[in-house]
Parts: sequence; C-alpha cells; structure tokens
Amino acid sequence: MSRVCVVSHRLGGFDGVSVEAAKWAGAFEELGWQVTLAAGHFASGAGVVVRGMWADRPGGEPPPVDHAVVKELCATHDLVVLDNAGSLWSAPEASVAWEEHALTAGVPVILRHHDPAWQRVQLRPVDGDVVPLHHPAHLHVLINSLTQREFLARWPQLHTEVVHNRVDVVGLAHGDRTGTRAALGVAPSDYLVVHPARVEGTSKNIPGAVEFVRRLSERRPDVRYWLTDDAPCPAAEQLPGVVRGRTRNPADLYAAADLVLLPSTWEGWGLPVCEAAAARKPVVAGPYPVLDEIRALGLTVVDPADLDGLLAVTDAVLDANLAAVRRHLDLRALPDVLTGLVEKAAGLSTGP
Repeated sequence: MSRVCVVSHRLGGFDGVSVEAAKWAGAFEELGWQVTLAAGHFASGAGVVVRGMWADRPGGEPPPVDHAVVKELCATHDLVVLDNAGSLWSAPEASVAWEEHALTAGVPVILRHHDPAWQRVQLRPVDGDVVPLHHPAHLHVLINSLTQREFLARWPQLHTEVVHNRVDVVGLAHGDRTGTRAALGVAPSDYLVVHPARVEGTSKNIPGAVEFVRRLSERRPDVRYWLTDDAPCPAAEQLPGVVRGRTRNPADLYAAADLVLLPSTWEGWGLPVCEAAAARKPVVAGPYPVLDEIRALGLTVVDPADLDGLLAVTDAVLDANLAAVRRHLDLRALPDVLTGLVEKAAGLSTGP
C-alpha cells in the first residue's frame, strides 16, 4: 500500500486549509493510500505533531524545528503533500526543512499553495527568497489561475497545475433546516443571512457585511445576520438579533440560511460561494479578485452593492449554479485529479 503524508501548519479546524486538506486525505484513502496527517497543531483529531510548525503561544515564534520527525516522515512515505505548509511566512524554517529532507529522501512532493506570502499580511519578516517554496523538482498546485500567473512570473521554471477547491455536492443537499434554525433561535419566518467568517480575518470585511445587512433590512424587516465565529466582534453586535456560532455539519449551515454573504476583500478561492451554489442558496460576495474566476465557471454571484440583482435571483439561476458546481467542482472527481498529480510529481522527483 502506498503511503502519503499530508502536512499543514494546523489541521482539524474550521479554517479553509484544514477543510481542504481533509478532502485530499479522504480522496487519497478512496484511492487506497495510507494517509498520515502531520501538523504543528491539531485543533481536533489526531496525527503526527511536528514541532517548529506552530507557535506554542499566540503571537509567539515557533520553537526549533524537529528535523528528526520531518526526516523520518519523508523517508517512510511515497509522497509528501505540503498543504500551504510551504506557502506562508508563519514557520519558514519548517518549510525549508520539509523541502530539504524531501529532496534528500527523493520522495515526490506536491505543494498546494492556498495563500502565498505576498497575498497575506506577513506574520514575521523573513530575509531572502525563502517562502513560498519554489523548487523545480516539486509539483506546485495553485487553487486559482491568478496565483498560478503570479508564481510563474516569479519562477518561470516551475511545474504548476491549477486545481480548484472541490465541493461536496452530494453531502450539501442533506442539511437539517428546521433543527438547525431552532438550535440557533431563529424563527421560521426570519430571513437568515449567514456570513461564514472568522473575526480575526481582516479580509473577511465584517464591517462591510454589517452595512450590507443594514441596507437589506430597509427592504425587508425580517433579516437576521449570522456570523459563524463566536469570538468578540463589536461591529457585528451593532445589528439587532445577531446570531453567533457555527454548525459542525456544513450542510446544516446552508440548509438553515436563506442567503450566503461573503463580502471579502481577499479570498484564495471563497469556498462558501461554491458551497452555497451547491446548496441552491443565493450568494452575495466580493469584491475579492478571484471571484471573477468563479463567475467564469458559470456561477451567478451578486455584488454586495446590487440589492436589485439579489431580489432578481430565480430558481432557474439557482439551478444553473448547482449545475456549474457539479460540472466543474464536484468532490467526487477529486480522486481522478489526484491520480494525475501523483504521476506528475513522481516524474519530477526522478528527473527526465
């Protein structure tokens, strides 16, 4: 049985990288691979903890890298997937350690880059051309075409592929609307606008979401704003009837909602937009640049400034959105996609 090590700074959480890494791990298991998860911190679940990839305290620097563990994982697996672990500035020494030990072991590597350093606020300064990792013997997978163009402008010798984040179209069709709304304290007559966002993410534009909900409330007084993160957020509490907290099952979130809102200034992809389409919910999003790529797949996504456009969304539009997600982003196609990536990564590791 082939063995793959899926690595990220943190796994098992509600953040986008944790969610996407779990999808890849599941697809590898479907292909018959034995999967090892490795991370500096596990929000839930179990795996190999690699010191040096995550700070021991908020705002601190990571401890020294545990090279012995990294070396052992590279030597005992047939493939290493660095899921954003070679992209961010949060633990550059650990990223370099994975690259060096993987090259020494000769193991194929797929780097999936969600958020390259120049697209996000740097967590701490790093000297030199270090992160994102960009070795030509490794396959670099970008989650959008914009990032692929940026990578190739910097390192034209790289081997790159674009693989959009996938959506569990089947699972999202079976959420519990009545039970979820009751648990949240939402009346059947309320119009529930869900904003799947973390308070700490400044690019999530919570003030913009609050302003949108205010304008929508002028059109219909039954609107309630649901921010899925329950961390303190003074901006959100300015609205009456605010709902806070998340659901463990994403299908329940979308079933409970009447509208999905993502007014972010930046997203690497914006999975809630595509999940909303899969769940046949109208979606308001933008102005983040990658949204143009989602619209190009055939999805209708309303701009936050266009309330008239939102009110014009019909069942036919929602059906077309669902069809586009099935055609381009269905999670069931991921095992076949990974099979092709593995072959390319293996070819790079062995040379021409």
